[in-house]
Amino acid sequence: MKKTLTTLALTVAMMAPAFAQSAVAHINVDSMLVEMPEYQAVMTTLQADQARFESEAKEMNAELERGAQTLQANAGTWTELRQRQEQQRLQDMYNTIQEYLKSAQKTLQSKEMELVTPVYEKLQAAINEAAKESKANYVLDASKSKGMIIFASGGLDLTTAVKAKLSM
Repeated sequence: MKKTLTTLALTVAMMAPAFAQSAVAHINVDSMLVEMPEYQAVMTTLQADQARFESEAKEMNAELERGAQTLQANAGTWTELRQRQEQQRLQDMYNTIQEYLKSAQKTLQSKEMELVTPVYEKLQAAINEAAKESKANYVLDASKSKGMIIFASGGLDLTTAVKAKLSM
């Protein structure tokens, strides 16, 4: 037991100079990302696509609603067979709308990944360059949504250096 503690103490003592020389920097990735024109363009594109999907879904729902109103209005005059056929048609239409919504969501998610990935890669490259130039050994994400830093006093803030790398 004593030998283990001695070994641990020696290891910590030997590593202390390495830790003392390590520079830690921080950057708020979330705020940097939303300031990037490329990210803003991606979000505009995705919002436009989402609006189109919502508009089409709204049209399909209106058609379904009209069908339901027609069924209800003609319930007294249509035969039972015709009513069942109309109910089945409306159920099929409802299922089609649900599938459309699922497909639209998947399409938006995959398009977001496709469009946002190069923006993240560009930001990461700029962070890497700024960190190397600043001789930072570690860079922490100070974004509130990430919860990586709960206290920061001073330290090396790479925001300005990364903005310069991104020509912002």
